[in-house]
Amino acid sequence: METKNAIRSNGYTKIMLIRLSICLAGMLMLMKPLSVQAQLELYGKFNKDGSVEPVINYNGSKKIGSKFAVIFFGLVRQKWSQALIGASYLPTPNLAFSASAGLEHGTHSARYSASVWLKRGPNTFLALGELGSGYQNYLYKVNIFHQFSEKISLGVMDWRYHGLGPEFRYTVPKLATTIWIMPAYDHEQKVARTMIGISLQM
Repeated sequence: METKNAIRSNGYTKIMLIRLSICLAGMLMLMKPLSVQAQLELYGKFNKDGSVEPVINYNGSKKIGSKFAVIFFGLVRQKWSQALIGASYLPTPNLAFSASAGLEHGTHSARYSASVWLKRGPNTFLALGELGSGYQNYLYKVNIFHQFSEKISLGVMDWRYHGLGPEFRYTVPKLATTIWIMPAYDHEQKVARTMIGISLQM
């Protein structure tokens, strides 16, 4: 009986989290659509044992003046999801500091995120961290990319739960779509895997 109640509770929490994500995204879209930037991404984690884990995430930003923006991020996996909302400060067009907070499904707790993004010429740098409830409940993503042309970018990424490795991105400007692939080695789990994804600017 307790197991059934737990399953129902988890399912209800996930549904409410997804609904909250959709509502927050909709609110951003309604705020002067021309000044809103949004991205939808779908990728798969192809593991060495042959299993594939699909992941969907979506993020958006709405500028408030020249140096501030409201930001939103949501992610859905088979057994875990999250929704965050926060703010970004851009002292210059090539530098951004962001912080956000929200909820995560799976632990029924709050989740926090902070990041810094830097652009210099064709090069970009991103350092992002997330923290949930529990000693091991955290995520980091650090990457450096070089844009060779309007269509091609190449970089190196260290991404917890994914791995460390190169990432190749190919963009189709007319479709506002980027296809990417990242072969990586997870130095925590001691296993190799490959991520393949597609991102759509909206």
